[in-house]
Amino acid sequence: MSEEGIATQLLQQSVGKDVLVKLKGRRSVRGKIKGFDKQMNIVITEAVEILEQPANNNSPEKGKDQESPVGDALIRGDNVITIAIL
Repeated sequence: MSEEGIATQLLQQSVGKDVLVKLKGRRSVRGKIKGFDKQMNIVITEAVEILEQPANNNSPEKGKDQESPVGDALIRGDNVITIAIL
């Protein structure tokens, strides 16, 4: 089976499950996969955007991630680095 076929099969099995999608630019989105297409664009429901804060010695919030509820989100496939099923 091709890599594309494996990725599609894994995403299909993940529909309705909680996932963590790591994106370019030190961002992640946590939520449930509602659907996807052949370009790996992903629709996430109950999405929470997570902005990764770098550890900085001068900051009182050393490395603390910032979370913001989003609701529904469409993530372009070319921004995705990894997808983890939670």
